[in-house]
Amino acid sequence: MNNTLKAYSAGIVCSVSLHGLLVVVLMVGWTPERKQVRIQPQYIEATLLQVEPPKAPVTPPTKKPPKKDTQQQNAAKKRAEQKRQARLREEKLAAEKKAREDKARKDRQRREREQAEARKRKQEEARKAREEALKREQELAFAEALKDEEAFRNAAADEQLVGSYSAYISDRIATNWSRPPSARRGMEVTLIIQLVPTGRVVSVAVEKGSGNSAFDRSAEQAVHKVERFERLQELSQSNPRLFESSFRRFRLVFRPDDLRL
Repeated sequence: MNNTLKAYSAGIVCSVSLHGLLVVVLMVGWTPERKQVRIQPQYIEATLLQVEPPKAPVTPPTKKPPKKDTQQQNAAKKRAEQKRQARLREEKLAAEKKAREDKARKDRQRREREQAEARKRKQEEARKAREEALKREQELAFAEALKDEEAFRNAAADEQLVGSYSAYISDRIATNWSRPPSARRGMEVTLIIQLVPTGRVVSVAVEKGSGNSAFDRSAEQAVHKVERFERLQELSQSNPRLFESSFRRFRLVFRPDDLRL
């Protein structure tokens, strides 16, 4: 390439010089002598050169930093990746351990909470059971007290009624009794009398005699003469319980008070 440029430059210089000389001669008006001179043409050997347009300035390439050895780079990358993977494994293991610890702590707290709630429920149930038992005892005691009080009142009322009806029965028997000649003061006979709710006498029998058969028979006959105790029918209707317990079948001690020696 350099040799071509040099040849191209020499040809140009030579051509320019000849043309310049020709111009000077014409300007001076040089007239050659008229003599026939045979000019031997000189041949100039020239080489046709093709002029190329000037090339754009070439930007020198940017120098790149020298590359490191590929094996060293690969080894460094491998070591870095190994470190990264190791770090990730450690982080994963740490996260898993923390998750296990958190789960274990939560499970323990849940069990403790459930146990505490169970103990609280048992204590509450025991307290309620004690209160219910005490309440039932108090209610039973109160009911028993009311029952006893009612029974006492009923017993007192019953006793009063029984006494009243017993006096009525004794009076009716005494009214219908015929005194035997052999009767003496202090004689008494125990009779078993059975009635129906209408107050009618069903049966009468001597349970314990007085030792005087005539006196005993007279007492039986007096009961049969009564035949029916009307007021006992009223009692059987107004207070059946008292009639059944005291006058359905009852014991009567007949002891006339007007007996004399």
